Amino acid sequence: RIMGLKRFVFCISSVAILTTTTLPNALAGPYDKEIENLQKQISEVNSDIDEIKRDVNTEEQKIVDLQNELLEIDETIAETEALINSEDTQLVKHPIRLELLADDYIEVWSSRSEPFQLRRELAIDSYVRNDERMNSVLTQSAQLTDETLRGIRSQILYKALIDETEGRLESVDSKMRITGERVSGVHDEIAAARDKQKDYVLLQEEARSRIPTVKERISNLRSGISNLESNIDSLNVEIDILDGEIDRYRLLELSKQWTGLTGTDIPRPALAVKIDNVSIARPQAGINQADVVYEELVEAGLTRLIAIFQTTDSRVVGPVRSARTSDPPLLTGFDSPLFAYSGANRGTREVVRDSDLTDVGYDTSRESYWRSTSRRAPHNLFTSTERLWSQHPNRDEIPKPPFTFRTENAPLHANAKKATGVFVDFGHAEIDYAWNGAGWERTHNGEPHGDGDGVRVAPANIVIQFISYGKSAADSRSPEAVTKGSGEVWVFTDGHLIEGEWERKKDSEPAEITSDGIPIRLTPGNTWVALAKTGTATWR
Repeated sequence: RIMGLKRFVFCISSVAILTTTTLPNALAGPYDKEIENLQKQISEVNSDIDEIKRDVNTEEQKIVDLQNELLEIDETIAETEALINSEDTQLVKHPIRLELLADDYIEVWSSRSEPFQLRRELAIDSYVRNDERMNSVLTQSAQLTDETLRGIRSQILYKALIDETEGRLESVDSKMRITGERVSGVHDEIAAARDKQKDYVLLQEEARSRIPTVKERISNLRSGISNLESNIDSLNVEIDILDGEIDRYRLLELSKQWTGLTGTDIPRPALAVKIDNVSIARPQAGINQADVVYEELVEAGLTRLIAIFQTTDSRVVGPVRSARTSDPPLLTGFDSPLFAYSGANRGTREVVRDSDLTDVGYDTSRESYWRSTSRRAPHNLFTSTERLWSQHPNRDEIPKPPFTFRTENAPLHANAKKATGVFVDFGHAEIDYAWNGAGWERTHNGEPHGDGDGVRVAPANIVIQFISYGKSAADSRSPEAVTKGSGEVWVFTDGHLIEGEWERKKDSEPAEITSDGIPIRLTPGNTWVALAKTGTATWR
């Protein structure tokens, strides 16, 4: 299964980066759902590990069974070897038995001639002793037939002799038959022993032939177990990564979601203020306090700023200028933010009115604005975040931020490469950012860009979001930014550049920025975004 890290990457890329709040309706924690999702994944991975461990146990039991089978094979081989040796012993004895039987047979065969020998000896003895009675018997036996001798008394002795001789011959013949049968029996035993020995050898060979197969199965099982254990190691790494993400969320519960800086979020909507950016309008107020600042192209190659506040306040913000039709499509991704602007032409006002932005512009909330006597109109209209948020005190939601942030000591994206700065040419506004070791110092048309307090603009992060511009339906002279869709993005953070892609599928959500499908996380702090045309920026 391996399961792998793709599921984890998909989950993290789709997770909203939220932080905790101290109000009762948020005590559950904005990360609970994300953490629960990660914990569920960890539980699933642990289940996978348990299943793999069960598989390992099953395979190990198979190995034990096969090892027992090898032992049985060894026992079979040992038993058959003993039987073969036993038959060998018997086969060694059989020739000896045959030799002994041969001696017996020869002895019996020799004894068969004894009756004939006896007859010859009797005849010779009678002749030597000149026994008339025996001579008569011998003479008669030589001259008379059996029928002639039947009535003769001396025939009795002769017949007794013949009977004795024949009886002894029959006894000898019987012994010869018995000895022959015993010899035949030994030969049968030899044949049977050889047959048994052959069977035992075949059985032994069959047992030996099974050994390589069993050993191969054991080897394959061990290899499979090794792979399973490797999968467990990979899954444990995945668990470590998921645990790390949970830890990151725990840390983020102690940081502000829109900047990643340590602190507790205030449950309130995002506040977007349109700020003038021509030379006579500088230095501006509040731009260094904003969480995110978008810079967009307007007429004549100039730019205007949209300063978005959520985590911080600014007593003075401005100078506030008019809206453009680029603004509502960009800002709708921040959950009906408050939108502060000085006014607009009729077509733009209709676009703002038809959007889900909360209008806190000069025309609807004049009490929240004032004009500075130190500047000339229209570059002298100012406001404050406190006044504008006070217009909607019941708004206590925390909108989804446009970026995610690294925790302390967390590594940069794998595709990060060192960079010292970037130049963006909007036309009549030439912008440069240079890394100073802590932030990206901004220069506008060759002049250092600072705020009303004399503090140099040097955000922690710079995002160059390459987009296209069309013509505004409200004013054909006014360019309109296309901020829905996808395109190239450069992210400058912590002295590095990460090239990636931005994608915005829904009007109700901000764009997501990734590199090779992995979310790009910024350094905690404020972020400036240049909505630049493709080909108008160079980095170094």
